[in-house]
Amino acid sequence: MSAIVKDFPSLWKNIEELLATQDGESSWLTGLLPLILDLTGLSWVFLTETIGHDPDHYNVLAECPKVPSLATRQAFDAGLAGLVHAKLNPLALPNLTGGDELSVIFHPGDPLKKATAFYGWPLVYDKTPLGTLLLVGTKGQTLNQGLLEFLECLVLRIAAKLQQEKLVGWIYELNELDPQTGLPHRSQFLARLHDQVETALAQKRDLILTIMGVSGLGRHAITHGQVSAVKLLRSLSNLLIQNRDVSWEIGHVSYGIFAISVPAKEEDNLDKATFLFKKRLIDVFGQSGFSYHQAKVICPRDGTKPEGLLETALTALAEVAS
Repeated sequence: MSAIVKDFPSLWKNIEELLATQDGESSWLTGLLPLILDLTGLSWVFLTETIGHDPDHYNVLAECPKVPSLATRQAFDAGLAGLVHAKLNPLALPNLTGGDELSVIFHPGDPLKKATAFYGWPLVYDKTPLGTLLLVGTKGQTLNQGLLEFLECLVLRIAAKLQQEKLVGWIYELNELDPQTGLPHRSQFLARLHDQVETALAQKRDLILTIMGVSGLGRHAITHGQVSAVKLLRSLSNLLIQNRDVSWEIGHVSYGIFAISVPAKEEDNLDKATFLFKKRLIDVFGQSGFSYHQAKVICPRDGTKPEGLLETALTALAEVAS
């Protein structure tokens, strides 16, 4: 304990230098987790994160050393690691007992059958759980009070770092997305379309870009208010997102004009998604309260440059609507 207290300023200096790095996503973890092991003398350290849309599981964000057999997604109600998540209280068990058949850390597929000590802290920021810091020791590996107090401080700092990364990600996402729809705006859609085109050309496969234009949204905003119009745009966007495939790109390139690019082999699924899109419009406006037009172009037949493909599709849409 005395060595840690004596070297406390330099320890925190090293930690803050790691936490200040931005060279790659979560690159600070590659230095921080080994440092924690070195300080504590334990065998394994894990950092987990909660999954906002999944209340029944959490993810293993990083581990040191790497455990190849460890599943990334784990259940909240399994093992001691899940208990820390569920209870949001520190859990220190210097002496674990139980046979090899008992999974005390992760379950199923627990790789840590030789674990005899377990320490866990929830990572909480502004009363919001973000994950946990988990440490595991084998025979004779335990933590004294000084190390426990040090790690309690470190847990607060890690939680703040994770929250900072979330905020940076949200800001970056806001710069990419159209605020009315939550979809990529024109510039960002073109950037993503560029990657799609490169992949399609490399694989010598066709890529379909379809443009859907909806008129009547302005009248809806005048009649029902801008808030209602934004809600409608969001519902249309969410409908497309819910029916998309992972290989699709969707954007809102102008007011009421949506763009979707998909591999040609998925054209049938694209047609189903656009059918549901139009059906949603009919549900809101009726048969005659709006106009809907659609145009398609194909890469490489109609071009190989994203900007050119989009302009060709918009021109075709204008011709269909006239």
